[in-house]
Amino acid sequence: MKRAIIIGAGISGLAAGWWLHKKFPQAEILVLDKEAYAGGFVRTESPQGFSFDLGPKGFLTRGDGEYTLKLIHELGLQNSLIFSDRAAKNRFVYYRGKAHKISTWTLLRKGLLPSLIKDFRAPCYAQDSSVQDFLKRHSSQNFTSYILDPLITAIRAGHSSILSTHMAFPELAKREASSGSLLRSYLKNRSPKKSKTDRYLASLSPSMGTLITTIQEKLPATWKFSTSVTHIDCSPKEACVTTPSETFFADMVIYTGPLQQLPVLLPNYGIENLSKRVLPWNLSSISLGWHHANFSLPKGYGMLFADELPLLGIVWNSQIFPQATPGKTVLSLLIEGKWRESEAHAFAIAALSEYLNINQKPDAFALFSSQDGMPQHAVGFLERKERILPHLPGNLKIVGQNIAGPGLNRCIASAYHAICDLHTEETLAQPQSSL
Repeated sequence: MKRAIIIGAGISGLAAGWWLHKKFPQAEILVLDKEAYAGGFVRTESPQGFSFDLGPKGFLTRGDGEYTLKLIHELGLQNSLIFSDRAAKNRFVYYRGKAHKISTWTLLRKGLLPSLIKDFRAPCYAQDSSVQDFLKRHSSQNFTSYILDPLITAIRAGHSSILSTHMAFPELAKREASSGSLLRSYLKNRSPKKSKTDRYLASLSPSMGTLITTIQEKLPATWKFSTSVTHIDCSPKEACVTTPSETFFADMVIYTGPLQQLPVLLPNYGIENLSKRVLPWNLSSISLGWHHANFSLPKGYGMLFADELPLLGIVWNSQIFPQATPGKTVLSLLIEGKWRESEAHAFAIAALSEYLNINQKPDAFALFSSQDGMPQHAVGFLERKERILPHLPGNLKIVGQNIAGPGLNRCIASAYHAICDLHTEETLAQPQSSL
């Protein structure tokens, strides 16, 4: 391959570019993004001497996290890796006007035993369904409302009534299809015990933005920001990408943007039928910092909210990764919707006062709202994806959260697999190096 165009300079596009360069060292890479900066939802701001991660604060090192660790090591950032404090294992949930530590006692009080009995009797179910319907088959209503729903919002950034089980929790869907009961499946297919480790949750110092800036520095590419794409055309011989001012030609196009925009850019491939199963959810992240806090927090990761919309959660950043903020206190709020700065600031101050009894004015504040929202993959998305993608042009790849699901690890894993698969394409029958 001689030339490649990557549409989108978020972590999916950057990771794809990195591994594309490793596989085809001589290829010219052009990266286009409609925003004025790289990173996408991996956003870091540094007001008043703080370093606020307004997108992901860290990542799990297991599962797809192995690809994130691989990327970090290849970039030479292993010395910047930091791991969460043991206290981060403590989680809290707020419901019916009170905060509760998620403990065995809390789980039992909210219906763990009835949920286990219900799950043990669950029949096999192979069809896709909403996560909400999945939970109805395996859990009591109380346990779902006050424990599982807030957790699902935090883990998968979506509403359980909308999210597809096959997309959000593919492993659980497989277990339900084969055994019905999740508990019975785990007991039947127990894997050998792995050695316990406290290094299950990691981040980068001084911020996750280090990952973005390092790829930008090390990836030999041409960067064009504030550049919108208006059309994509893929023929067997070459791909063509048009912007308002220029037209670019390449052997391969990697698209990482919203699926809702792709049918306009690349019509006549049935992508609109796939994009209809993706429902954007507007979320905003607020970060606040104190140089010398006069308050204390419970030891833990943070607090989820079951019934206090638009507030979804408060994360105690400086307790999770204290080595990233020595001597400082940093909190983050996740709230539903798009907000103006003044309104978000007032809401955050009021929320901290009400739920954590914090009345000290913060020294720093930052707000980030994703322009395109977080993609929620609805029931039927995976089936349409498997039916439509094989008919797309061979020199177009769709990568990232809009096709693989939200989350830093999923985005990076999606990029890795897309580039690994390129050797099978006839359009790329060129000398390659191994990833």
